[in-house]
Amino acid sequence: MNWATWKNRLRLGVHAHAGTFVAPTFAIDLEPGFVVAARLSPSKRQVQSVGVREIPAGVLVPSANKSNITDIETVRRAVAEVAETVGSLGSRPGLLIPDVAARVALLQFETLPDDRGEAESLVLWRMREYLPYAPEEARLSYQVLGKQPGAVEVLGVAVRGSVLAEYESALEVVNGGPVLMLPATVALLPLLPEDNNGQLLLHLCPGALTAVVVAFNRVRYWRTRSLEGDAASNIEEVVREATRVLATCQDNLGVQVQNVWFCSRPPAAMEVREALAKALGYALIPLPSPFIPNGGLPSGQREAFDYFGMPFAGLVANLS
Repeated sequence: MNWATWKNRLRLGVHAHAGTFVAPTFAIDLEPGFVVAARLSPSKRQVQSVGVREIPAGVLVPSANKSNITDIETVRRAVAEVAETVGSLGSRPGLLIPDVAARVALLQFETLPDDRGEAESLVLWRMREYLPYAPEEARLSYQVLGKQPGAVEVLGVAVRGSVLAEYESALEVVNGGPVLMLPATVALLPLLPEDNNGQLLLHLCPGALTAVVVAFNRVRYWRTRSLEGDAASNIEEVVREATRVLATCQDNLGVQVQNVWFCSRPPAAMEVREALAKALGYALIPLPSPFIPNGGLPSGQREAFDYFGMPFAGLVANLS
């Protein structure tokens, strides 16, 4: 999926804005159960080093509305350790946060004001129905997906300021605040091939399943569902959610899905993959990752990338 057609890239900052995409040379992904970091080479379009540390259950509990980190010192130690493993090189990091911590919405407008401040206020006003907190507490980013006379499509991403501050605080041990912040699934989208046919992306992480439908290289549907426990203990719920999304996009949106792309971090058990493929009637296609150096990653790091690091490949793919 070629994001080079976007004039701006999603970026969450101190204030609401749609800023230019910044390709970090160092990135950290915080999820329930693990912290993973990578050293990136935007110029070579490569993931050059990957490190991961497990964190105890309950230390990171994603929520859009409540506190997410119950033990900040444990998370900071894990962040410092993975940063040392991959070599942060004094760079301000990119930060990927759990999808559950953000609210993502596809919005339709007849028109959008040319003035940036007015446009941001309008998008935030429309986002309010998706937020379990007051709109003025939101940190917002948005991107215009399509624009025609009388019709403007916008993808909005909002995170509660207090929630985002927790993640920023966890990164204080490495080179200051993040230069880029995104929900993890947003980082995966550039790995989808350019295709006018309908595509369904399923991203399974501890505690959540995110389903995204893309057609004509535009996001058409986005849904994140929280899960209790891991996927293996929630197979019926995972399957039910995926089939509901597939039916919605085909019956309500008129999008006929041709391919189902699948990313699970860590890799899902075989019974989960088999149950999904059977219920959906599609083979699950792993996301491509052609962003590893020809000589490979340092010893022992390839498994870490395969288990946890696919969003980092999306970051280096998202270059003009």
